[in-house]
Amino acid sequence: MNTKYLFSVMLFVFSLIVANQLNEKIISKHLDGFKNFLDKKFIGEFYNSTKQKPLIDIIHFERILNGTAISISHSINHGEYGGKSIIMWNSKTEKLESYYFSTGGEILYSKVTTDNGQIIMVEDFSNNNNGIQKVKKIYRIKENNKLENQIKYFMNNIWVNSHEMTYSESDSVDVIFK
Repeated sequence: MNTKYLFSVMLFVFSLIVANQLNEKIISKHLDGFKNFLDKKFIGEFYNSTKQKPLIDIIHFERILNGTAISISHSINHGEYGGKSIIMWNSKTEKLESYYFSTGGEILYSKVTTDNGQIIMVEDFSNNNNGIQKVKKIYRIKENNKLENQIKYFMNNIWVNSHEMTYSESDSVDVIFK
């Protein structure tokens, strides 16, 4: 009887382990660099925000398409403007790539890398007339669980700092599209 009891306990523990593993969301090995960002929502205020004209950005990082892609959604001022980046591994180029779709109708392509806890997205802007050839967005989560978004412009063959935003993690905010 003692053996049956021990076997029952072992079977129960094993079933809990298997059930937990089945509930764990699997992600492509190419997207491992995004794990610290997933299922997190952040709220931040633009550097030029004022009390009269607030500029609040909500950003959400999600695992999508059965773990083969990442979605980064954001909305400014409850849906006045926003967009979604879809990041996937391209097996033909063997690189991470992203397409950004905005509420303003823009579609932007980015090359994506992850390095040392950072997400780095580089967009080609060479077809504009303002001298900016590329835009680099760098996301990183700081020790205090704040999200930092740093924007740089590639102009005249050098990277120039544009601006940074700091976001606070918040489960009570949602990305809104009108």
